[in-house]
Order: sequence, then C-alpha cells, then structure tokens
Amino acid sequence: MEKCICIIDAYSTGAELAPIFKKGGWTCIHVQSSPEIPLEYRSTFKHEMFDYLISPKNDSNDEFLRIAEELKALSPKYIIPGTETGVYVADLLSSLVGTKGNSIKTSTLRRNKYLMQESLKTAEINYIPQFLAKSVEQATQWARELGKWPVVVKPVDSAGADSVRFCKTIYEVEDAFKSIYGKKNKLGLINNSVLLQERLNGQQYIINAVSIDGKHLITELWSDDKKEVENASLICEREILLPYVGDIQGQLIEYIEKCLNVLGIENGPSHSEIMMTESGPVLIETAARMQGTIMHHAVVSALGYSHVTLTAERYTEPEKFISRLGEKYMLKKHLQCITLASESEGIVKVNHCDEILDSLPSFFGMMHTVKAGEKINRTTDLFTNPGIIYLCHLDNKQIDIDHLIIRSHEKEGKLFELF
Repeated sequence: MEKCICIIDAYSTGAELAPIFKKGGWTCIHVQSSPEIPLEYRSTFKHEMFDYLISPKNDSNDEFLRIAEELKALSPKYIIPGTETGVYVADLLSSLVGTKGNSIKTSTLRRNKYLMQESLKTAEINYIPQFLAKSVEQATQWARELGKWPVVVKPVDSAGADSVRFCKTIYEVEDAFKSIYGKKNKLGLINNSVLLQERLNGQQYIINAVSIDGKHLITELWSDDKKEVENASLICEREILLPYVGDIQGQLIEYIEKCLNVLGIENGPSHSEIMMTESGPVLIETAARMQGTIMHHAVVSALGYSHVTLTAERYTEPEKFISRLGEKYMLKKHLQCITLASESEGIVKVNHCDEILDSLPSFFGMMHTVKAGEKINRTTDLFTNPGIIYLCHLDNKQIDIDHLIIRSHEKEGKLFELF
C-alpha cells in the first residue's frame, strides 16, 4: 500500500499521530513492542484509530521475525516509534522490512544512556563523566574516586526520571543501587546494571527536532526549570518556550546537531535534554521519538505547528518538510508548561482544578490530573505528577502571574481535596 504507515507503541504523545495520518488517507498499523502494554501507557492508546493491530506472543527474536513477515505483506512505507518503548523495535523492524529509518547498527546508542555518553566522548564533544556498575562495590568505589557530590544514580535505559537519585553520601549510593539493580523499570526492562554520572550544574534546556535523511529541523527550544526532591532527583517545575534566536539558543542548536549526527538520528523526531554549563552545553540524554506528555494543540497555538504535526509532515509531505529546513520559528504567543507536584499522598476526594484554573487569563488546558477516587502520590518523577497545566498568552507577564497563582493554590492544598 502506497499510503500505509506502522507505529510501534503509539502511546503518550505517540497516540496523537494516527489521527493525523488517518485524516490524510493513510492506512495505520499498530505494533506492540511487548505482549502487554505497560500500565503507565494503557489509558493513552487509541486502538480504534488503527486498521491493523499486531502484538508479539512473547519477547523472543522469532516473534519479531514473524511480525516482520506480516508487515512485508502489508507494505508500510515507514515504521516509526510512538514512544520510548518502541524505539529499538522500530529500528529492528525497519531494518528487517526494508523501510527508511534510523540504522539498527546505532540503535543502542539511542536507547542505552551509558553508550550514548561514550559515543559523545569518542566524537570529542562535551559529555558526562560516568561509570556502569554491576555491583554495590563497583558503584561505591567509583563514587569515592570521583570525589564530587552529589552523584547521579539511575537506570541505563528508562524514561521520565524513573528511579533517578542524587546521592550525597556513599550510603545513599548503596541504597540507590539496591533500589534499581535487578528491578523492572518503567519501560518494562530489568535493570541488569546501574549508571552513575557526575552531576551537571547549570540551566537545563529541552530541544525538540525532526530529521529527514540526516538533516535536522529544530522545532522547539524550551528552558526547563527543575525542582530537587528528597530521596529522588529533579522533577519538572516549569518549561518555557523560547524564541529561536538568541546567544544561548545558537550554542544549543550547534551542539545538538552534532549530537544527533553522532547518535545516528537521521529520520524522525528527537527529544533532547541539555545542560548549559560553564564549559558549554552538555547532553543529558536524547530520545529518538517525540517529547512525551505534551499538549501539542497548545504548541500549535504558540507556533502554528507542533512536534507532532511536523513529525507527521516529515512522512506524509516530505517535500513540504524539506522546504522548512533552515527556518527559524517565530513565537505567535508565549507558552509555558507547568507541572504540578504533590508533597503528600492520599485518595482524591474532589479535583478542583477545573473550577480554579479555568478563570486564569492565560489558561489553555490541562492533562493527566488525578481524578476523584484515584490515588495521588508524592511526586518523585514524571510518572507521579498529579497533572500538567499549559498557559498560553500574548503577554508573558500574564503567564508569570498565573503561574504564581497556580503554585499558591497548590501549596495551600486547594487543587485537590484528599480523604
């Protein structure tokens, strides 16, 4: 089929792609990377948007060889990942079926955070000093030898700040290692090793891009304000959409394009987190998929397009996409993403977010807020936040005012009434 596309794990933001493809007359195939959809993603999957649903019976290589043969019969033009769990399988099936994508030979660089940094080191561009430990003894020895605190301890291949810890003592390193090693992470993978890294200091940024045949279009640049949490690491506080042009932005763009080339991201979307340090930009990590948990209609309101719409355009209208290369986007409106956080746990009696936030002049929308009867957790990562708010307005000062109002309501416990 000429207009047929396959999405691996169309969850989270990846769920927004199929409706766009269907509107353009494309046949949509969905392939699961595992027999069961991870619990965190089940509510986001729009199965009704797909013409074919394919899932493996188990995790064996033979199953994916079988799926590749099934896909060959359907002749998809592209095979792409919807979310992080689908990145490697998309590369694998693309190589087996013969569709254009990112090379399977460099796939591990885009999934394994240790190999990602080692590839930057080999390319002689800024990277994070690190160590891959398989025992508590190895972890503590490296931390002692590094002699810089805190030390970052985290899984090698997970997402959403899952189990990331900032450790200030050897005892905390030991505890963090034991809480990660041998456990199943948020992507359903067993942590067979634990990654330790030197902590970077500076302002964090997000860069989203979409690539075609090794050429990269920067779709968004965000400042990414974080908040440190006890016995965890950093949680999202506020993301601010930045103008394309600026001294910092120029340094970030030049650096990330080098990183994308080193990591073999030639086709499709990417989502990168970078720290601007005293020695320049340093990559924290890059994911070869769209940014998760975004309200892409809010980004469309601010820019005229989003990471989602440009990802779809790269595949459905490649010539139009190519004409955009080198463009510097302009802000039509200012946009901020506010991530709520909870310091307490309990069952939600009443969710007051709608009635309180709807009156804010810059309020655009919210997503994933905890509903009545559901549990609210202490926020330690992306998966445990109780909601995300988007503020969009012509006046950035109005957004700043509304942000402070939201934080005031949050601190006073007015957004969620708990049992």
